[in-house]
Order: sequence, then C-alpha cells, then structure tokens
Amino acid sequence: MGVSGVVLLILLCAFPFGPALQNIAMTLAVILCIRSFVHRRSRPAWPAPGPLRWAALSMLGFLVWNVISSLLNPANASEPIAYFIGFSPILILPWLAGSLPSPSLPTLQRLEKIGAIVVVIWGVACLSQTLWPWRWVGSMPVAGGIPRAQGFYSHPLTLAYSALLIWPFAVLRLFQKPRAWTSWAYGVGTALMLIYSMSRTVQALAAALVLWNVFYLFSGRRRWQILGIMALLGLVLALTKNPVSIRFRHLIHGTEENYHFSDYPDDRLAFWHAHAVMIQERPVLGHGVHISLDYRQPYYERIGLGDFKKKYPAHNQYIQMLAEGGLIALGFFLAWLFFSFRVLKDPSVPAFLKTLGPQTLWIFILGGLTQNAFYDSDVRMGLVILSTIVALYAGRSGTGRRAGGVDDLRTVVQ
Repeated sequence: MGVSGVVLLILLCAFPFGPALQNIAMTLAVILCIRSFVHRRSRPAWPAPGPLRWAALSMLGFLVWNVISSLLNPANASEPIAYFIGFSPILILPWLAGSLPSPSLPTLQRLEKIGAIVVVIWGVACLSQTLWPWRWVGSMPVAGGIPRAQGFYSHPLTLAYSALLIWPFAVLRLFQKPRAWTSWAYGVGTALMLIYSMSRTVQALAAALVLWNVFYLFSGRRRWQILGIMALLGLVLALTKNPVSIRFRHLIHGTEENYHFSDYPDDRLAFWHAHAVMIQERPVLGHGVHISLDYRQPYYERIGLGDFKKKYPAHNQYIQMLAEGGLIALGFFLAWLFFSFRVLKDPSVPAFLKTLGPQTLWIFILGGLTQNAFYDSDVRMGLVILSTIVALYAGRSGTGRRAGGVDDLRTVVQ
C-alpha cells in the first residue's frame, strides 16, 4: 500500500471516533511520515511550493497570532500552547504529506472500499441509536441516550458537521458512478448520519449541495428526471412522519420543547449579540483562545441575559474568531481559505479533487455560519484528511514523484 496509503488509511479509520483516537491516529501518521523521510533521505519543502506554501503560512499565522492574543490578555486564563498543539495537525500533516509519493491506483481502490465500509458501519450505528438508544462514552458503548444520533462522538452536531464534510464525496460518487456499490455505501451511510443527527441547517445545506450538482453535472432530460425524483422524495419526507419533517415542523410552528431560552427569535442571535459586545472591546487583538463561561458571563449580563441558561460560545466560527483573535486572526483564516482554493487549481491536482475540494470547502464555509465547526476537533479532522490528500498531489508537475497517482485517481473516480 505504501506509506502514503497507510497514512490515509489510519486517518480515514479514525475519523468516526472521538479526539482521543483521532489524536493517536494523527500522531502515528506523523511518525510514519518522519520515518519515511529518514529512510528515503527526502525532506518536505518548507515553505511548500506554490499556493500550498501560502496556505501553510496563513494557517501558521492564524495559530501563532491566537497564541499571542491570549498572552496579551491576562484576564483570559487560557492555555495557548495546548491550543496550538491541538490545532497543529491541520498545518503539519499536509506539509509532511508533500514529500510522500502519491498513492498508486491499487491503493486508491483499496482505500475507497475500506472507506465505504467504515461509512456504512458509521451510518448503521447512528440508525441503531434512534432505535435502541445508546451512546459512546470513553472507549465503550453505554445504554441510554438522547433521541438524536451522535455516532461515536459526544454531540449530535459534531456528527452532523462531520457527515457534512463527507457528503460532497458521496453525492459526486453517486452521480458519476451510480452502479458502484461503494457509491451507494457512501451515499446511504452518510445520509443516515445527516438524517438522524437531526440538524436542520446541515440537512438544508446537504439538500442544496445535491441540487447544485444536479445543475452542475447534468443537462436536458437527465437533469429534469433527477429533479423529478428529488421532488418526489421531498414530498414523501414532508408528508410522512420522520426525523427531518418533525424537526422542520417544530421550527415552523415554534413548538419545539426546551429550545428557546431567550426573547430572541433564535438563541443563536443571543450568542452573536454577546460576542459582538466582546468584539467591540478588542476588535483587532481579540480576547484570546478558549474563552470560558466565567469570561463570557459579564458580556451576557450586559445585554440583559445574566440568567440565560445557554451562555454558549458564538455558534458562528467567524464571530468566534473575531472574539478570540480579532481581525488579525480572521484575516489569516480567510487567507488560508483563499489559498486552499488556489491549491486546488494546481495542474497536478486530479480533476475529481478539483471538483470535490471546492464543494467541501464551500459547505464547510456555509456550515460555519451557524456553528463553531472549525473549533470542533472531530470536524476539523475532516479538513485535515482533505488537506493531506490534496498535498499528496499538488505542486508535483515534473518532479518525478507522481507515482502515477494523478491520472489514476481521475480514472478511478470519474
């Protein structure tokens, strides 16, 4: 399978599980990369070539500035070094992957099948949590739980946003290779996660992505046939009792129990208001990372919500970045996104990744408007995997290290 294949295998198999196993997997991946460098007498270029270089530098700037911002605010008793270490895989692993050989065709085929099996098991586990409630605690399952599936994570929203990052791949595979069992495995497994995690925002984004691809990939009669099938499925969902229709009916009629705890139309508006007050105090420097409940308390009191039961973080990753690292941190993050899009235009990046990558980034960007997705290590693992895969191909034209992977990946998935 080769070292690049083993690295991807470890990361893919750890994705469904919590931070503990994911951290072990990423540590093993780093060790394998370093071992490969020693034996092959090669070193990763730093900074990496082309837009990959600027993406890496932008993320490094984001992390370093957040550490500095925390040190500049003694009122916030955070641990900025631990923060840097926790976020560092999204910087380190793509950089290290840049010196590994691109995966071969047989490796890609095996990884695709293994990934399909992992996603099916993951989806079936989520379905089982709604039929026979259980949850994953520590390293073992425990009976009992909430009506919403959370998979092997600690919260349903973590599952929802992680599944959202897989959804573009599942949709593209279903549309481009509808007869492959792996396509249906990814599609059904991910759909089960999206449905039973019961996040309306995520479900709406998932539906919008499908609609976008119908217009992007198809034309004429075929497009109208697929739209007709989608309309029929939507009608069935709307007229029957299921997790999707139940949640949206509660939203429309305002009947969801224990949901609103403020006078705002949505409690997220209260989160945003409190953090807006916070941002006004330190708009450029920010307040530092890991803003605690005790630190947030005075800002909720200022807007008349001192007794508010949900004094949560911002539930918007961009507002959270402004609160923690100010305009400087947000600027570095937006630069990372910009150069991540630019990397995907590299001639060495396979055509399928040029389609998949932007869709995954855009759905992450939009999902981050209502959730601190980037701050969830489980969700961020998906971005680590995507960035690592792209780094295995980007900037390799004429380097002699392509290992046939660029054209082979195009053949496998198109």
